[in-house]
Amino acid sequence: MAFAAYLLLPLVGLAVWRVEAVRRLDLPARIAVAFAAGALITGAAMTILSIGGVQWSRTVLVGVLGGIAFIGVRASRPHWPGVSPGHDGRRAGRPAVAAGTAALLLLTIYGLLDARESCGDLHFFWGPKAVRFFREGGISLASMSERMNPGYPPLLPLIYAWSNTLARHFSWFAAVLSTALFLFGSVAIVRGTSRDDRGALLMAATLSYTFAVAFAAGGGEPPLVFFETLAIAAMTFIDAPVLAAMGLAGAAMLKIEGATFVIAVVIADLLIRRNIKRTLTIAGPAVVLLAAWLGFVKFNGLFELYRGAGMPVYFAALPATLATMAKAASYELWGLPWLVPIVLLALGNVRRALFPLLVAVLTFGAAIFFYIHLPDPTWWILSSAPRVLLTPLAALLIAAVAAWYSPAAHGVVPEGEKAEGSGREVRRHPRGVVDQVRRLQGDRLPEGS
Repeated sequence: MAFAAYLLLPLVGLAVWRVEAVRRLDLPARIAVAFAAGALITGAAMTILSIGGVQWSRTVLVGVLGGIAFIGVRASRPHWPGVSPGHDGRRAGRPAVAAGTAALLLLTIYGLLDARESCGDLHFFWGPKAVRFFREGGISLASMSERMNPGYPPLLPLIYAWSNTLARHFSWFAAVLSTALFLFGSVAIVRGTSRDDRGALLMAATLSYTFAVAFAAGGGEPPLVFFETLAIAAMTFIDAPVLAAMGLAGAAMLKIEGATFVIAVVIADLLIRRNIKRTLTIAGPAVVLLAAWLGFVKFNGLFELYRGAGMPVYFAALPATLATMAKAASYELWGLPWLVPIVLLALGNVRRALFPLLVAVLTFGAAIFFYIHLPDPTWWILSSAPRVLLTPLAALLIAAVAAWYSPAAHGVVPEGEKAEGSGREVRRHPRGVVDQVRRLQGDRLPEGS
């Protein structure tokens, strides 16, 4: 029952299937997006109930979230079954690639079930905080131990508390196993938005391995990478501001590093697309949520964790910091998780990959910036960098996929024309949009394709 609570989250977010960008994805990607929406809705509903003084219980949460799921099912029913309008099923023709991804899934599940990959942070504060929320019947940070990081954003312990409430006990194995959902949700989103099976396999192999080496299972990094992947893929492959806003909002409410990611995305989008209104629209929900949370923690005297950027900077520690980060970033495999996507980038169309590449550089730089706030951050780097660097690594992997994906495969064709090989007319984008896509991607689409 505890793990089933996580499996029910896509039903809670099923209404997102009405969004045009989601309707054009394949079924696994649509389920992954609904999973993200369901997690956000569940966290928001539990927060609103807590603010309103309504104590959580199985009856209350099942009633509220079940009602939302019922509305979502009714709203999304016209968009069933699995093949969406404009989706080209021809790409699902690589059984070896699909088998490789499935094998990685099974191997990851095995590693999770025997607890070899579990994160210490799950046992120190993510899990205990969720248990406390469950026992209090709502968000309660009063007299919480500093070791439980009360100032951290609440989305992950809320999701864990939802599982706890539904099962009436906290399942550590269910929390660890939920990492598989976040990991392969990320892969499904990349596959569905890029329509690149081999790129998705690269991401599955890399993240499966690095999650295991970093002992990330059950911690904040797997869901953080999941929401970050949604935001980057939505802005890189399909230009879907609604989905990008969802990804940024989820990242901001998961970890402090999520706020850094939001800033990196805003800077990268402004530098590359130079559309302030569009960028603010995408980042707006995340900024509002983050501002509300910062106001809450400051009012309750929990603001210390966010003051790290104001601490003295020790530039003398920079050489040792870089050397130690390089050691952590090698992931015990000579840095291959980084070298492979870098080589693919160099051999592909780098201009198409500028946005995710810039996000990767900025988030990597942010990690360096925070580490040099200690005169000797060696222990801090060795204990956290393998997980912290998963964000720039995921962005780099998406950049590698972007350097090789085919814009024409996404059906972006001039208005009134037919997609090549489709044999039928599909929903068209205006000619101006096509021109804009060509300009942003640095690659001219064939006329009439």
